[in-house]
This record gives sequence, structure tokens and C-alpha cells, in this order.
Amino acid sequence: MLVVIQMMSKRQLVVLAMLVSVIMTAAPVSAIFYGQGQIQATPAEQLVDVADSAEQKVNDLIDLVYANETALEMIDDVGLLDSLENNVTLYGEGVGNLTAAHDALEIEDYEGAVDYATEALSIFREVFSSIHMILEDAGLQKCELVDCQGLLEAMTRQLRRIDRLREILPEDTPDEITQLLDDAEALLDIDAARALLLEGNTTEVREILQEAKELISQVHDYLKEQAEEANGWRLDGYCERVRERIRERFRNGNQSGIDFADVLESLGYQSENQFMENLESMIQTAKGNRANFKNALQDLDEIGQMVQEMDQAMTQKMNQHMNGYGSGGDGSGSRNIGGNYARGGNGNGGNGQ
Repeated sequence: MLVVIQMMSKRQLVVLAMLVSVIMTAAPVSAIFYGQGQIQATPAEQLVDVADSAEQKVNDLIDLVYANETALEMIDDVGLLDSLENNVTLYGEGVGNLTAAHDALEIEDYEGAVDYATEALSIFREVFSSIHMILEDAGLQKCELVDCQGLLEAMTRQLRRIDRLREILPEDTPDEITQLLDDAEALLDIDAARALLLEGNTTEVREILQEAKELISQVHDYLKEQAEEANGWRLDGYCERVRERIRERFRNGNQSGIDFADVLESLGYQSENQFMENLESMIQTAKGNRANFKNALQDLDEIGQMVQEMDQAMTQKMNQHMNGYGSGGDGSGSRNIGGNYARGGNGNGGNGQ
């Protein structure tokens, strides 16, 4: 998020505030409900959250600089210590604006909150950029200080991943899986990591971050396995319904003394067995693509179209037989059993008699 802030000019920030104001004017200020009772933040609250994130990143950078005596000496050697202190003072003004933004939110003064948050963002952007320039001029741009801040930001990103995973995990998720997220979250203690970095323990923080990422990766693997298993069940169920539907058509027709030879020939098949063999071959191809479900869906669409075409032709033939003349019928007895897998249908055509 701070990268976005760095790229925004003060004028762009003002434009952002104007856009937010327009959104607030065009829509009700009251919260919008969605999902399972969650409340969507107003534009003003979202902007203040962005400012909060920027403030924390600037604060982390300042703390890391002042905790490193060698860095301070190098900055002083190039005559930029006063500039650093001036930026810290300016940072304090930004914090004051951010505090005012939070106060405005509490009394639902959303316009005031946007103004204060916008000013705070502009200040934090300026301070962040200036301190990095100071570090570069002092020969510290590629130093461990910048790496330390990157570690804190990486930990914050992993915490957000944990939040997203908790939102999508099914309610019946095993306790050992949810415990993995709890353990990872406990490892990603930003305050503890910041303290370690201030003491120069960057290696320990990197190890903690890596351990947390491995725990989170296990949860990702679990979700992937669950998705593949569920997709496999859907694929198997769909294919079995297709088989049963077309077998039922042939069975009912044969019991009624209907010869489907002309129907099969018109569609390029010499016999019922040849059609069923072709169908089975296509089904096995689809099942072979379980690992690449996008390809499997394409295979299922082809199966659905082929079976639907045969089903409609057979229905027309059966209607002709029942009516006792060659009117051709309208095929209205046919139900669409194909081509709807990817659209969420179950492909179950029922009996269609």
C-alpha cells in the first residue's frame, strides 16, 4: 500500500479525497451490509485505514534508523542529521492529522475525516521519501535498515493472508487445520518482531517469517485438496448421469420396438455400442483432466453437446413412433442434459418420458 502512496503526488491525493467525497454524496453514509452480517467500511473509513498503514510503515522506518547508532553516525557525517530530525517533526504533524481523522470518524464527520486523512497521507509520503533519500545519501539505502522494514511488511502481508483464509475455510474444517493458522498468527507478532529488529536480530525474524509461511502453505494445500476432491465428485456424478440418461433412452426405445439405426447413422454412428464407446472414451478423457479442471470442464461441455444432440434426435424418433406418423414431432420431450455443468447445473435430465 505504501508503494501506491509513494507514487501519488499531493495533487493526486487531493483528487482522491474529492472522489471519495463524491462517492459519499452519491450514496448513503450508513454502512452497507453484505455476506454474513459483515459491514462494509465507508470510503472515509477506508481512506483512514490507508493512512493508518502508511503511518505504521513510516514509524517503523524511523524507529529502525534511530535504533542503529552506526546509521545515525553515517547520516551525521554527511550533514543530514538535522534533516532527519526535521522529517521526524513533520511525521509528528502527520500523526496529529491522523488522530484528527479518527476523531472525525467517531462523530461521523466523514468529510472532515477525509480531509485530515488526505493531509496525513501527503505528509507520510513526503517523510518516507525524504528519509529514504537521506539513507541513500549516507550510503545506507541498501543497508539492513531497509531490509528490516521489508520484513515487517512481509509479516503484515502474511497476516492478511491468514484473515482471507479464515474467511474461506468451510465450517467443518478440522481443528488441526485452523490450529495451523492460529500458530502462524502467533508467530507473526509484529510488535515482537519490531523489538527483535531493533536489537539487530534480523536472522531470527526471517526464520520466524519462514516458519509462519510454511504453516500457511499447509492450509493452502488443504484447501486445494478439498477443491480437487469436490470437483472430482461433481465430475463423476455428472458423467454417471449422462451415461444413465442415454442408456435409459436406448432401453426405453428398444422396449417400445423403436429402431434407432437411422438416428445413429444420421449422427455418424453405425450402432448403439459405437456411440456408447465414443461416449465412454470422452468421459475417460475428462476424468483424466481432473488436475486441470478448466480442461475437464471443456471436455464436459463437448460431452454435453454430443449427448444433447443424440437425446433430442432420439426423442424426436420416439415422438414419431408414438404418434404413428412421420411428422417429426417437435422434440419437446427432450430435456437439456448437456452443456450446463460449468454453469452450475447438475445435468440431471430426469426420465424425460
